[in-house]
Amino acid sequence: MKPILYTILICTSILACTRYPAGVEETLSQAGRNRGELKKVLRHYREHPEDSLKYQAACFLIDNMKWHLSTERTVFPDSSLFEWYTRFDSLYTNMMLRIPDSTLYSERNRERYWQFSYAARQVASVFPPDTPTIVKGTFPDPQNISSAFLISHIENAFHTWHTSPYASYLTFGQFKEMILPYRAVTGYPFYENGQRLSDMFGKHLAKSDEKTYAKIITRYNLYKNGIRQMFPNYQQTQHVGTYDMFIGQHHDCISIADNFCHVFRAYGIPTVVDCNLSYRERSGRHFHCTLLDSTGKRFKYNQTMNYTASTPSTSASPSFFRNTFGAQADSPFMLKAEGETLPDYFDTPCIREVTNENYRVAPVQLPIEKELSNNLVYLYTFNVSQGLIPATWGTVDHQHRKAWFKNVVYNVLYFPVYLKGDSIIPFASPFYITSPDTLYTSTTLVPVSPEQPGKRGQLLLQRKYPEKAYLKYRASLMVGGRFEAANREDFKDSVLLGTIKTTPILNLQELTPEICRPFRYYRYVAPDSFPTSNMGLLEFLTDEYTPEDSLQPATALPVYSPGEINRNGSEKRYCKLQADTSKYSYLRYYSAYNPNMQYSSYGKIDLMPLKRSMKVKKIRYAPANAENHIVVGHSYQLMYWDNGWKNAGTRLARYNFLQFDNVPLDRIYWLRDLTAGKEEHPFLYKDGKQLFIYHDTIVPRAAEFYHFESHF
Repeated sequence: MKPILYTILICTSILACTRYPAGVEETLSQAGRNRGELKKVLRHYREHPEDSLKYQAACFLIDNMKWHLSTERTVFPDSSLFEWYTRFDSLYTNMMLRIPDSTLYSERNRERYWQFSYAARQVASVFPPDTPTIVKGTFPDPQNISSAFLISHIENAFHTWHTSPYASYLTFGQFKEMILPYRAVTGYPFYENGQRLSDMFGKHLAKSDEKTYAKIITRYNLYKNGIRQMFPNYQQTQHVGTYDMFIGQHHDCISIADNFCHVFRAYGIPTVVDCNLSYRERSGRHFHCTLLDSTGKRFKYNQTMNYTASTPSTSASPSFFRNTFGAQADSPFMLKAEGETLPDYFDTPCIREVTNENYRVAPVQLPIEKELSNNLVYLYTFNVSQGLIPATWGTVDHQHRKAWFKNVVYNVLYFPVYLKGDSIIPFASPFYITSPDTLYTSTTLVPVSPEQPGKRGQLLLQRKYPEKAYLKYRASLMVGGRFEAANREDFKDSVLLGTIKTTPILNLQELTPEICRPFRYYRYVAPDSFPTSNMGLLEFLTDEYTPEDSLQPATALPVYSPGEINRNGSEKRYCKLQADTSKYSYLRYYSAYNPNMQYSSYGKIDLMPLKRSMKVKKIRYAPANAENHIVVGHSYQLMYWDNGWKNAGTRLARYNFLQFDNVPLDRIYWLRDLTAGKEEHPFLYKDGKQLFIYHDTIVPRAAEFYHFESHF
């Protein structure tokens, strides 16, 4: 009996010595033929007691590797790309010898820089590197990471952790997420580990005199752009990992942030990639990097311009999320019930919400009237592309039928929902939170719901999106601009037709010339204080013309209400003068004479030369604007919120307003332009006026935003 017990004890001891943590074992079971490579890494560090921390780091990487993959792989046909990079790197190194930060952009260095880049590009154009081949597919990390790659990467990470003045203060937990990972964004391809990136970039970043993040980032941008300019024009349209920085045209915020994060981690600067899924007033998402210094201060790289110190921008995001390498216990992926659906971006355990690092937030509790099987509920925000998009998640207290949210931002309109399959189901009224004082000592929840749900009435709408402050400001700078006429091309005999005396509206308006007699040349001259035309549309009008002049009808003045409809019918039939493009060919596609008001001419003078002298009876003009007013000829659809976006009808715009009758009142509305344009924004309707969210009703305050030093 004793021999049997001894045998069992020995076998148990052997198994205990060879078994790895449960998470690591799970990854190894998914590694397929690559299992041996990953075990080689584990054995490499476990066999040496002095490497116990490195063993823990290896376990962390391999344990969480199962959550990561690439969706494409690059096959380099030969070594020519790398050989050219090595040559260019050597050339750049010699070019930048002993150049201090203070003279990086001096005229002499700019000229020298351009000459080196031009010569390198000319040589490389003769024997260009072969184009890499992109293979699409799913490439799980456990099946594709070699032992040599991982060991070299771990060694560099520990070296930078212990020697870098920017990272030596990090705890092991911080180190595991901000220096150690070989991947920053899952799904994206990568081809170089930390050691290789340190060799490529380290010597260039270290040349910074001041050793501040700002100066190191300047060196990084200069090197990246310098090598890129040395490569010949490259027809590479797919991602090639690190080499996205040097070749091809496929640049997006994800690849920019991903590559920056890899390089700065390899150099020893704690860096992570953060993402916002939406904005308060526009569509799209954005990835940027957050850097941490020894004082706990955060810096941003490639962050969108979310706000200024005095006026928060309406492009600010309602939430931020961090891409982590390790699985997060409080992520929706880990909290969901069995079979529960998640929003796409939340369907990974490797995200952490960091909204509270960027904004003031408050916890919010909402009642849930029905019994849910879900563990999670969400606060969605408006998004023009999808109607709604997730901003944050909350947990369900099944016993008390309540939803708990931790990261609710002040003055953001939220739509509380849960998911059932592919359906988004509201469970409470839209709301926002505000504070009665600037110290944010208390929070008030304000529901946005109809007081009389059955009441219906008429809506008269003039816009789908509010006027932009910067466009109104640019229009105000046109005050003092003047309209002139002459019979000499040099305008030495010019006469003044009129002056812009008040800030123009962001639409078409009319001026009657002070002098009306035939002239060969007309023009608009911007004021000296703002020597940019800013004309989105400019028309010189006449009613004295012949069929041979081939003039087009003038653009009608805007009609904003039913009472103004007959006004245009009683006007004379004006036509707009046509520029003589036989001599002035550039005017054929001139912005100011194009019916699209969104693009302005940027010169000081807008010239209108004619083939013969003609009288101008009226001048119609519009400052450059986004054309978010109702545009004649466009088709629009009105939506209103009633536990989901409901259709209130479609209208073809005959004038610059839309009238909708028998519409549910006191709702949140959304006017969609079905013809063109991307900018739309929800609004309320009170006392015959549209009140746009974040402009007229829920207005963010500067104190709600934390401010960072940002670099681009």
